[in-house]
Amino acid sequence: MKGFKKIFVAFDGSNDSVEALKKAEYMSKLSDARLTVGYVHEPSLDTTVTPGLTKDSDPNLYQSHTYVGPIPPPNIGSQINAAEPNLQDNTPDNIISEASHRLSHLVNVEYEVLYGKPANEILDFTKEKDVDLVVMGNRGISGIKKLVMGSVSKKVVDEAECPVLVVK
Repeated sequence: MKGFKKIFVAFDGSNDSVEALKKAEYMSKLSDARLTVGYVHEPSLDTTVTPGLTKDSDPNLYQSHTYVGPIPPPNIGSQINAAEPNLQDNTPDNIISEASHRLSHLVNVEYEVLYGKPANEILDFTKEKDVDLVVMGNRGISGIKKLVMGSVSKKVVDEAECPVLVVK
């Protein structure tokens, strides 16, 4: 199969994006296309920060890169659930490293970390780099959550200037 020269796959480490990565790898091999694996880092929408409030201004506050608030009470005697994701693992470097590990046998691949709103960044990047095909997973959000948050894959499908393959 010839025709695709530049394939972009959106990867965030989720199960759907892993499936999209597999499909993109397969399609890039068929087309002998350049594969770009992209991760879009977006600051958490769940974080509420009071302007000017820092750990230095109030020693009773706990501050991390995603949370400023009262110091959480210690969980004496509780163990960390191994099934819970480690937030440290969701850094752009770790996500890209995971993708790189999964595609270590591919020679014609590059990795990009983009910053901002996922749909907008994917659309801008693929237009700027003249991408022939976008491959992405579908998280399957529905109902109220989809209404409020929208769908990254839907926006990319609607607005991309090239074909988009959404993998379920």
